[in-house]
Amino acid sequence: MDEIPDPRTESDTAGARTTDTDDPRDGPERDVRLEAVVVRYSADSDRCTLVPRDGPPEAMLTAWLSADLETVVDLEDAR
Repeated sequence: MDEIPDPRTESDTAGARTTDTDDPRDGPERDVRLEAVVVRYSADSDRCTLVPRDGPPEAMLTAWLSADLETVVDLEDAR
């Protein structure tokens, strides 16, 4: 059976294998604290937006995630 290659590993032309240690799929090197901002709408689903708590101000414009509030659950409730 063939070995399944690690997608973060690539072969060079000489056949040696190297590993990319800066792969973004490895995740952040530090914990990221998020702040939840809830916007309530009278005629639509309320929205919860997660933004980096300690990031630079421009991160609030570029690094965020929004979801309908009814789809967001407390971590302890989901365990």
